[in-house]
Amino acid sequence: MNVIETYGLEKTYGGKRAVDHFDMHVAKGDIYGFVGLNGAGKSTVMKMLAGLAKPTGGEIKLFGETSGGEAVRRMGVLVEAPGLYGNMSAYDNMMMKALALGLVDPKRKVNDLLAFVGLGHVGNKKAKQFSMGMKQRLGLGLALLGDPDLLLLDEPLNGLDPEGAREIRELIMRLNAERGITVVISSHILEQLGRMATRYGVIRNGHMVRELSAEEVEKECSDCLQVSTVDPARSLAVLQERFPQARFQVMPDNSIRIFGVTDAAAIGGVLNDAGIAIQGLYAHRRDLEEFFVGLMGAEYHG
Repeated sequence: MNVIETYGLEKTYGGKRAVDHFDMHVAKGDIYGFVGLNGAGKSTVMKMLAGLAKPTGGEIKLFGETSGGEAVRRMGVLVEAPGLYGNMSAYDNMMMKALALGLVDPKRKVNDLLAFVGLGHVGNKKAKQFSMGMKQRLGLGLALLGDPDLLLLDEPLNGLDPEGAREIRELIMRLNAERGITVVISSHILEQLGRMATRYGVIRNGHMVRELSAEEVEKECSDCLQVSTVDPARSLAVLQERFPQARFQVMPDNSIRIFGVTDAAAIGGVLNDAGIAIQGLYAHRRDLEEFFVGLMGAEYHG
């Protein structure tokens, strides 16, 4: 079952289309990593999913129904900075929302969630005195108050040091594993995202470029051989015929990446037998950042 589906989603601001015919599919139980360059439309999509911005066109379905009403109540949202009252403690911030939601036994609920997100010890310390990591934890606690089935987290790792990012990542994974909460998380911190996401969506200039599973990403980033020759087109044809089980990718510089064959000598031998001069042949491992940067349409400088 898909928890989120969008069809031809559009959003226009002042005549400029920020999101354009955007299709998205998030299955129940996913930790869905939503990635894209700054200005690509990530936050706009998240706001439309959360009901904080109205689409110009297209359709959103949440839990199989057109968004709104009951579907919105099944969602927890942390978009941009947490909306905190700086002069109030974490407990008071949580209690204010819990009472507004009309929760049964709000004190127990608030204390349980503060303990879960690691803020059970902060007492009467005011939120304005919190570190960035503590504020993100409190924002996550607020998003969890209504026992959501779906969490939308827009850049929750932004501004955190590596330890803080790791702690938030582990909290998200626990929510998914222990409570079965589906999570959509946008982030540009690909290292952390790669350690928790089960599926990915890549947005570029308002369009969904590609959706793929963590297994597909691993396959795309697997070890390969990269070869450069004087005749790339003929080289590709020769190699495809000789190694039908392999997968080939032609790079912008006309070099060829070969997946599924690890014997460089065999590749070199086939090209030499065909009379094709080799300019370079080496093993290559593409990392997560390089892969996603390519999909997002930027240059990789690793």
